[in-house]
Amino acid sequence: MSKIIALSIAAALLTPFASAEVTISGSVRTAMEYLSPDQIGVKVGSKNDGGNKTQLADQSSRIRVSGVDKLDIGGDLVWVLESRFRVGDPYNKEAGSVWGSRDTYIGYKGDYGFARFGKMDNAYKNLYKNIAPTIEGEMNDTSGYLGDGQLLRRLGSRSGSVIYYETPNFSGFNAHASYTLSPQVENSKPASCALNSKGAIVCTPAVASTGTVNTDVYQIGGFYKNDMFNVGAAYSMGKNQNSDINSSKISPSVKDGASISGFMVGGNVKYMDFGLGLTWEQVDRDDGKQSRTQDSYAIAGSYKYEKLNFLLSYVQAADVETLNDSGADQVSVAASYNLSKRSKVIATYTKVNNDKNANFTTESGYVLNNGQSADLFSVGVRTDF
Repeated sequence: MSKIIALSIAAALLTPFASAEVTISGSVRTAMEYLSPDQIGVKVGSKNDGGNKTQLADQSSRIRVSGVDKLDIGGDLVWVLESRFRVGDPYNKEAGSVWGSRDTYIGYKGDYGFARFGKMDNAYKNLYKNIAPTIEGEMNDTSGYLGDGQLLRRLGSRSGSVIYYETPNFSGFNAHASYTLSPQVENSKPASCALNSKGAIVCTPAVASTGTVNTDVYQIGGFYKNDMFNVGAAYSMGKNQNSDINSSKISPSVKDGASISGFMVGGNVKYMDFGLGLTWEQVDRDDGKQSRTQDSYAIAGSYKYEKLNFLLSYVQAADVETLNDSGADQVSVAASYNLSKRSKVIATYTKVNNDKNANFTTESGYVLNNGQSADLFSVGVRTDF
């Protein structure tokens, strides 16, 4: 009797999937990390205590449910629901692994392109996959160098309210554009107090709201690719936003008249089993009074031999304009061995070197003090389904 009930429940759950194109896919990724920082900036209350750590850390595991409905008028209605989960959580981020925590959208794909709406990566981030795939193909988060707290592709992000459009393929050329909707924010400033150069306390009175400001962000770019070459560029602009130049992480806050913008250009060559990627990026943090730029450069080479894959990458961020010793560099060596078409083991080594006014880190979530450097080793597994 219990078997009959179980089969009935399974049939009820699977019946909707039988009448539509629904796909369940995903990836399980985890690794043992060994982290060895130096002692720069270590003191009571510092972000990093300088101790070595061995830990199990997830490497961006996810599950994805997607569907396609062919419309009577032509074209496809496409939807995606992707969620994060963690196999190892040393930084206690499980609270962010909720249903629909990754790309979750609905859209229309037809002869004139693909338009979609919802939570998703912006165009600045998505375009890079086709601009320099060798660099973008970092093997795990422990050795990762892409993101707002890392050295490259610093304005690529995922937001909750995005309008996105990508063109059809025109003989190898594609263009993408995205617009991130942000809530209208009151243009006000609370009272604050601080010590001046003479040690006296100086207070600034609160500024009453003068209305609301728009903090929307837009990105646009394009790329060309064929079997051997990729080349492309992307641009991002966020109005009425500011990010403190004393922090390496791009953390937008509301400020009327300020802006955060970025431009990125790169290319890639693939020949037989070799790959080579190059990228230059410039991020501009304008506080409304002065514009301060910071350049990043990256090069990576890959090689595939039977079931083995190798990746060597180097990324450098120059100083922020007007702030000396605010740059960093990172070298990463990674290798993987294919256990099957879907599973592989991965080993990586990464060295992050921060100047005294920088605190860049990798994508694993490991926090570093200003000026602190670290060696990061990892051995893990990835299986896709």
